[in-house]
Amino acid sequence: MSYSGKQTNRLWRRLMLGIGLSLWLAGGLQAQNANHETALWNDILNDRAQAVTQQLATGLDPNIKSEEGQPAVMWAIQNQSWSVYDLLRQHRNFDPNIANDNNETPLMYLAILGELERGQSLVQQGAKINRLGWTPLHYAASKGQLDFARWLLEEGAFIHAPAPDGTTPLMMAAFSGNRDVVDLFLQEGADLNAVNIHRHTAADWADSAKHSRLGNYLRSLAAGEESKAADSTQTEAEGQGADSDTASPREGGSGGSQYFDLGRFD
Repeated sequence: MSYSGKQTNRLWRRLMLGIGLSLWLAGGLQAQNANHETALWNDILNDRAQAVTQQLATGLDPNIKSEEGQPAVMWAIQNQSWSVYDLLRQHRNFDPNIANDNNETPLMYLAILGELERGQSLVQQGAKINRLGWTPLHYAASKGQLDFARWLLEEGAFIHAPAPDGTTPLMMAAFSGNRDVVDLFLQEGADLNAVNIHRHTAADWADSAKHSRLGNYLRSLAAGEESKAADSTQTEAEGQGADSDTASPREGGSGGSQYFDLGRFD
C-alpha cells in the first residue's frame, strides 16, 4: 500500500502527537510519584501511621529508601516515629537487615537509642547482632547504653569486633564516658591495650571526648597489667641475666576515626 504526501504527513503528525502525549503523561506520572514520595517521608517524620498504612495498601515497598539511601524504617527510628516503625517492621516483606548507604542497620540505630525491647523483637525477626564493620555493640557503647550492650553480649555479640579501622566496642564505650559500660566490657574480656590502625587506645578515645578521668582510669589499669606482665617475664628470666623494661601506656592522643554521625540522634 502506498501513501500520498498528504497521507504521510497526517500519519507523521499523529505519530508525533502520540509520542508527545506519552511523554507528557510520563512526566506527569513521574511528578506525581515524586510528590507521593515527598509526602511519605514527611508522614514518617510526623509519625502518621494511618497515612503510611494507606500507601502500603497501594503497594508501597516497606524497604523503600530515600534519595540519600536511608531506609524508611531507619528514618522512623531516627525521628522516634514508633507507630510508623512498628507498622513497617510488621509488614510481611520487611527486611530486618536492610542497610543504608553507610552500611548501618535498624538494629544499630535502636542500639544508639537504647531501645531494648524493640531491639529484642527485631532480632527475633532475624536481625543480625554480629556483622562485618561497625556493629550494634559499637553503637550501643558509643552512647553508654548499658542494658542494650549487656543484652547484646548475652546474645553472643563479639566483644573484640573490629570496625573498618580496627576500633573496638571498648574504645566506643570509653568515648561515651560511661564507666559502667567500660567495666562491663573489661569483665567480658575486652582487650584494654588494643589499638586501631591509627594507634589509638581506649584511653585515647576517652581523652578525645574530654573524659580525662576515665582516660586516666584506663591508663592506670593498662599500667597495672603491663607491670604484672613485666614481673612475670622478669621472674622467668632470673638466673639468666636478662633484664626487663616495662613499657609505659600511651599518653593522650586523638580518638579520631571514620565513624557514624552521632549528631543525628541529638
